Amino acid sequence: MLTGGVGIGFWVWDEWNNLNVPHIIIAIVVIGVVGLVLEQALVALARSFTYEDTGA
Repeated sequence: MLTGGVGIGFWVWDEWNNLNVPHIIIAIVVIGVVGLVLEQALVALARSFTYEDTGA
């Protein structure tokens, strides 16, 4: 994530070295939002394959 020279991990590391805190905060928010979206997508996928007994 850090040594590739491209991507958000490298960008965060580069901004950290340049002491550019606003860009670091933006990157943290972007990483968090992407994580939440991926989690919701996986939960929806899991629900579509889960058998739920409705009773009766």
